[in-house]
Amino acid sequence: MSALRHKAPLQPSDEDQALKKTIRKTCEQDRALMMTAQPFTAMLAMQLNLIPVVDNRLPTAGTDGRNIFFNARFMAQRSEADRRFILAHEVWHCALGHFRRQLGRDSHLWNQACDYEVNHLLSAELGHCPADALWDRRFQELSAEETYARLSDGIEQSRKGQSVLDSHDLESALNDPTEDMVIDPDFNPETAATTQDEQALSEAWRQRLIAVAQQRERMPGNLPGHLRRIIDEIREPQVPWQQLLARFLQKQQGGDRQWLPPSRRHIHRGLYLPSRRGSILELTVALDNSGSCLGDIPDFLAELKGMLAAFNRVNLRFMVFDTRIQSDQQLTEQDLYRLDKMELKGGGGTDFRPMLAACEEQPPQALIVLTDGYADAPEYPPTYPVLWALAKDGKRPVSWGDALNLTDHAI
Repeated sequence: MSALRHKAPLQPSDEDQALKKTIRKTCEQDRALMMTAQPFTAMLAMQLNLIPVVDNRLPTAGTDGRNIFFNARFMAQRSEADRRFILAHEVWHCALGHFRRQLGRDSHLWNQACDYEVNHLLSAELGHCPADALWDRRFQELSAEETYARLSDGIEQSRKGQSVLDSHDLESALNDPTEDMVIDPDFNPETAATTQDEQALSEAWRQRLIAVAQQRERMPGNLPGHLRRIIDEIREPQVPWQQLLARFLQKQQGGDRQWLPPSRRHIHRGLYLPSRRGSILELTVALDNSGSCLGDIPDFLAELKGMLAAFNRVNLRFMVFDTRIQSDQQLTEQDLYRLDKMELKGGGGTDFRPMLAACEEQPPQALIVLTDGYADAPEYPPTYPVLWALAKDGKRPVSWGDALNLTDHAI
């Protein structure tokens, strides 16, 4: 039986290549004109390379934080005002750190929420918004995080004819099927190899934003009020609790090898080899069931569920306690949908000792405790990492372990 033949991907035609050259020049002229009308955004846009492509994997536009890729056919159909808006749109995805802020949220809804945030900002700056772009007065004063929460509830829906202007996940686009598709070699986005790379790129954009603001402040004319508010927040950032929680989880996942427990794949051969912690996230979450914590539990569990969904495999021990353990169950990545659906009733006092004693019997890779902190805790820390997630008006019960406050400012 003969082997199946796979068709080679198509290359952009000579006509496409000519169109790419024309649209590149046009977009460079658009960016130059922005230096007069929107100098702040234009100065940020100068940090990005403009790369036209003709590629079925990128029907509109997108950015990797270093380049703006745009489909030449798509841009050729746009008005001058739309083209400038789209270029500025990609710039502000970078400047607002939308990749870093996703924190395990659903990609589809997060992309919509980010577009609402950017489009409201740009419609104020440019006095224009493409008719097919996401824009809704109800979201005008909301951050992407706040808009995402409303979209997640299923209450708010995109208006007819509106959609995201660009592709936000270029790495996934590269992995799309290529048979019978036009594939452009120029579409070659740089993807972050590690979380540290992504954080470094995000910090570079933060520094660029501050530097351009300082430069503009020395020039005639004041920054628009909506831009000044954004820059003031970025100059003195308050790390939101969601980001601190994500960092804690990523740190526990890691990729370091450890000798205990040994790799079970080799025990049957009599070989005790180190296991790789990155293969599965082993986590214990303990909820203080006192009444003062109930108001924070839904938001905390919803965020935790979204972040855990970003890991390939999860083994979660989920405990509810007050002065004793009320429930103790095991969840895997298949059970995460249950996390924010659980009904919990408030109790009275709190005692950490029974919960921590149960953890000593079965030590976790890491422990997260949602609590108001008003209870006694052991003087000495356990051998595993602990994160105290403090409810509103909560306090750290002990000096050991990491801590975050669920009322901390959100981006």
